[in-house]
Amino acid sequence: MLHRVVKKYIDSLNLLPEGAKVVVALSGGADSVALMDILNRLDYACIGAHVNFHLRGEESDRDAAFTHQLCRDLGVPYYKTDLYAAEYAEREHVSVEMAARELRYRWFEQLRRDQGAEAVAVAHHRDDSVETVLLNLIRGTGIRGLTGIKPKNGRIIRPLLCCDREAVLEYLEKRNLTYVTDRSNLLNEYRRNKIRLDVLPLLESIQPSVRESISRTIDHLNETEVLYEKAMEEAKGRICPDWKNGFTSLPLKISLSALEKELAAKSLLYELLSEFGFGRNDVEAIFKNRMGLPGRLFYSHTHRLVFDRDQLIISEIPAEDSQEYYLEEGQPTLTEPLSMHCERVEAGNGFVASTSRSVACLNADKLLFPLELRHPRKGDSFIPFGMHGRKLISDYCTDRKMNALEKEALWLLCSGKDIVWVVGERIDNRFKVDETTTTVFRITADLS
Repeated sequence: MLHRVVKKYIDSLNLLPEGAKVVVALSGGADSVALMDILNRLDYACIGAHVNFHLRGEESDRDAAFTHQLCRDLGVPYYKTDLYAAEYAEREHVSVEMAARELRYRWFEQLRRDQGAEAVAVAHHRDDSVETVLLNLIRGTGIRGLTGIKPKNGRIIRPLLCCDREAVLEYLEKRNLTYVTDRSNLLNEYRRNKIRLDVLPLLESIQPSVRESISRTIDHLNETEVLYEKAMEEAKGRICPDWKNGFTSLPLKISLSALEKELAAKSLLYELLSEFGFGRNDVEAIFKNRMGLPGRLFYSHTHRLVFDRDQLIISEIPAEDSQEYYLEEGQPTLTEPLSMHCERVEAGNGFVASTSRSVACLNADKLLFPLELRHPRKGDSFIPFGMHGRKLISDYCTDRKMNALEKEALWLLCSGKDIVWVVGERIDNRFKVDETTTTVFRITADLS
């Protein structure tokens, strides 16, 4: 009987230890009812978990009542929550379907932790996996999208992937178990429903065993994926030494010359960049322009990528830093954001201004305190030491061949509205020490 097939599947993949406590996602539909009954028969410590999204009026309340009664009949603990997917979807600008999924799995995980359960069991079966592959094909996908639904993903397990919908219905009939039907599953308004109700029947008219054929292909591709992942990890190490060494912090640098030598360069770049939230279209644009856009930035939701000569540099998107730091007159040190030591020195015949990048010798008589330390802003300019013409900070950085990350990391020391020192680079020519200077304001910065 089906419960023995499921037990063998669970054991073969180590989905659950014997007698383990498990949260069972219970919608009240045929698949979840079968899953609950099977796991309960197999002596796992089941906990029923139902989410009422209030999307289908009385039908939603009917499902909640049904699942509660089912758990009573089985002697299983029952938990229910009310979540509002439509409101969440509007607030987060996602589809209601996606909102319901995010909210549901978030609550399941919280319940699992609260109950000390080993896993959350959901009732996807083999036909669901076939539908997922077809959906991914329609959207466009790589090898991972063709490997179907995984039996285990973190704490989520899917014990019914070893059987199809027909086997589930047969099991329920033999066990004389009832279930509820979500009418929205019978409407082809959603893409998955269209696959189930329209596309698969059409394919079966061409090839009656199409579900089995796709399932076999999924199994083959799961084995292929193991080899693919191994090859990709080795290739990532060739184009990105930090990756090979197990990088622990950003920025991460990718060698473009090394990338060019790879057989599947674009796929490799996608596999690496997708780790940082870059999508297929982003990677297409980055790959297409990989040799011709120095300084250009690309963004995912969490990270950014900059072209810098022969390399791509990935870093986190920094928080907005509009904070300003002030150095008061007579203040000997500054500790943040940079460590600075300040002193006044009498100018005389024996005074020699330092040429070190970390030291600024300024004409103290021309300074207006407090001095301000900040990052560059659009339109900032200064007169670089040794020059007479004004230069935009952005142009100065370009001349110095700084990439976008280096530009934005610069600190500017300002007196009133004037930039007196591009820290670690040059002072402003107007504030240099000359024959008229009586007092030198010397600042030493820790640039390490």
